[in-house]
Amino acid sequence: MKKHDLTQLKHIGPSRMKLLNKHGITTITQLDETPVEKLMEIKTIGERYAKQIKDAVAEYYGTMPEQFSEKVTPGDKKGIVGINGNLNKRVKVLNKRLKKARESLKPLGKKKYLEPYIELKIKSNKLKSRLKDLEQIADNLSKEVREDIIRNADALSGMLKSKGKKPKKKNYEKLIQEIKAFSKKLRETFS
Repeated sequence: MKKHDLTQLKHIGPSRMKLLNKHGITTITQLDETPVEKLMEIKTIGERYAKQIKDAVAEYYGTMPEQFSEKVTPGDKKGIVGINGNLNKRVKVLNKRLKKARESLKPLGKKKYLEPYIELKIKSNKLKSRLKDLEQIADNLSKEVREDIIRNADALSGMLKSKGKKPKKKNYEKLIQEIKAFSKKLRETFS
């Protein structure tokens, strides 16, 4: 399935996908970033399906639907702990998916996949070290930065889940590109 195929999600069929595309939502990431209120405004979706679609997006990224509705006020320590907890959960999930993708994409005797696999391994090792650094400084990050990291970690995690199944050159290339981008974002966050 293509990355732009919104029909991967529950409650979205071909006609609803066309409707969302017509309103400028063409990827699952865009759908994730779209507020529920905007989805409710789209004709034939309404409140019920908007919430179900957002829950399906959360499920696609491996998160719990309640996490989308979590509200945090600046003085709310419980909310900040919740975001830090979410960040730690995302980091753990991302580490597991990195490990699983590396195992699934082992070349197994095919030399044409050896070079991209080595590059994938190098990039994922760099990312793992950055994720360790992230765990140490997570308390010092602002709410916006944490939420941005969580969103990007979810996107990478979803990519690893879908692309990390079979050794194919384009799978390696796409994963390496996404890992580089996320790793760069973390490096910028630390500086």
